[in-house]
Amino acid sequence: MNQEQNKEFIWHAPEFKYHHKEASWYWISGLIAAALFIAALYQENILLAIFIILAEITTIILGKRLPKTIEFKINKDGIQCGKLAFYEYEGLTGFHIKKDNEEIGELILKTDSRITPVVKINIFMKDQEYIRDVLKNFLDEVEYEESFLDTISDKLGF
Repeated sequence: MNQEQNKEFIWHAPEFKYHHKEASWYWISGLIAAALFIAALYQENILLAIFIILAEITTIILGKRLPKTIEFKINKDGIQCGKLAFYEYEGLTGFHIKKDNEEIGELILKTDSRITPVVKINIFMKDQEYIRDVLKNFLDEVEYEESFLDTISDKLGF
């Protein structure tokens, strides 16, 4: 194992991008949910109506939640995200670094999982070259095109 593969990098960042939501965001969300709820009742689909209520409650709760600051670690074994998630290099197919602005960006990990094919981790752009240098020892840098869902979620503030 060479010296480059012994490198370890640790940083702290928010667990997700937070978008402040005005009261109008919650009103619009509620109106859309109400319309879907009425449509479900009109079709006599009680299970869908219950699901819509639960989904709207979840949307409101998650919309108000502020991100926690968690520790991320890249080392020879893989990538640790807080205390719960660890990604071994064998389960990853590549990485991409996306620049959001001059200070903040995202480390995008492509996985071989069908459930979570992409993992996004907040990084500081001042650290991007070091992160890239460490990861190139274990993974290929790949191109990543944002999906339609990525674009929609950014526009809606998720």
